[in-house]
Amino acid sequence: MNKIKYISLFISVLLIVSCKEKSNYSKINTPQVSTETTVHKVVINEYIGGQTYAYLNVTEGDKTYWMAIPDKEVKKGETYYYNGGMLMKDFKSEQLNKVFDEIVFVEGIRSSEELLKKVPNNVHTHENTVDDVVVKIDKAANGITIETLLSGKKSYSGKEVILRGKVIKVNNGIMDKNWVHIVDGTQFEDDKSITITTQELVKVGDVVTFKGKVILDKDFGYGYVYDILLEEGQLLK
Repeated sequence: MNKIKYISLFISVLLIVSCKEKSNYSKINTPQVSTETTVHKVVINEYIGGQTYAYLNVTEGDKTYWMAIPDKEVKKGETYYYNGGMLMKDFKSEQLNKVFDEIVFVEGIRSSEELLKKVPNNVHTHENTVDDVVVKIDKAANGITIETLLSGKKSYSGKEVILRGKVIKVNNGIMDKNWVHIVDGTQFEDDKSITITTQELVKVGDVVTFKGKVILDKDFGYGYVYDILLEEGQLLK
């Protein structure tokens, strides 16, 4: 699969924003991600529950700010802990009909300082995933296999290629793109899948053929880099 360096939290929080609350948002500017090794200790000043998020006004040291988590009841005046988080500026919540100058989105908070084990991505309802898929997909006409691409990725950089495979994971609506992960039964070293960004809609289990541009070391800022990515994916019939 495509190795993601430091991007897990970034994508997870964007998934919360794009999939948990089905409304549109106005301005969302300059997201900034905190390292997951930083433990934040906060005291709850105000709690606003909802069907999608819980909005919390908290104090951390001498700083007071707003944060949002997947809906969970917390107690006013109690102390909680969290790691990581994404700061968003000028964020409008349709749920509350309120614009936050700054708000921190996190995957969750806990009552203990000890870091809980990270929940696998495939438990999220907005992530459709099939694990440990064993497939054998013939390459498309004029196409290449995932093994060929990964083993010779430098020679394919910036070029368009055609890949055919089975969809094992889909993340829709992240950064105005749909993220599709496919396998074809081939691999290079320990890498078995490729990630494709596209405007096309597919579902887990589909056998698809995509044409797209090979991008290496895609930098999304703040230290988040994809080793290899197939961008602007076009679904071929």
